[in-house]
Amino acid sequence: MTDAAVHAVDPDQEGRVRLSGRQICKSFGSAQVLFDVSIDLHAGEVHALLGENGAGKSTLVKILSGYHQPTSGELILDQAPVSFVDSEVGEGHGVILIHQELNLAEQLTVEENIFLGREIKRGWFLDKATMRAQAQELLDQLQCDVDPRARIRDLAVSDRQMVEIAKALSKKADILILDEPTAVLTGREVEILFDQIRRLREQGVAILYISHKLDEIKAIADRVTVLRDGHHVVTEMVAEVEKDDMARLMVGRDI
Repeated sequence: MTDAAVHAVDPDQEGRVRLSGRQICKSFGSAQVLFDVSIDLHAGEVHALLGENGAGKSTLVKILSGYHQPTSGELILDQAPVSFVDSEVGEGHGVILIHQELNLAEQLTVEENIFLGREIKRGWFLDKATMRAQAQELLDQLQCDVDPRARIRDLAVSDRQMVEIAKALSKKADILILDEPTAVLTGREVEILFDQIRRLREQGVAILYISHKLDEIKAIADRVTVLRDGHHVVTEMVAEVEKDDMARLMVGRDI
């Protein structure tokens, strides 16, 4: 296996806490949007983050990945305090956020997108053969039947999402944050995505899955954290909480 592929986590390490947010607060000017929120992400686990629009989900995940800085509180990576001054620092520590709006250059090929800004060179020239081989290995790892030479504009949305995940894995992602990943997917495409998420979980990747869709959380997540109005409401094992209870916790009333 080449350096492009994600390494499997030692089975003895599965379940260990990889990334934590501790008492995270965030204000934009005079508006406070997060209030003492804490969360733990474990290796080999899918952790769902549930909340209505405006609950603070996007702000929290941007802090966890370095796009925003907390007003107070701290991040802990592998039991040591850490500061992500920007998303590049977060990515350097293996924490990668895949946005709801996919960030791919449609005119470029799959392999060009995977290595965009990190092109492999041999002397003065691009080593296209190595990039293609590593891109193919990453796609094979995801069991994604996409030609590395295909242009992004010619791919289905679900295949584009797989390219984003392959790109994350090429950066050694072992903490993957997916922000509303099924927003524009068909039912069949959601099934394909879930298959890939399960494979990544088996490889020991810590996955934070942001959604407000209760059926999806019951289908894919191991634990769920509920946010409401910027506050941490509860963290529970998904198997131990019913959808009606999650909905009530999310909105703060019976529905």
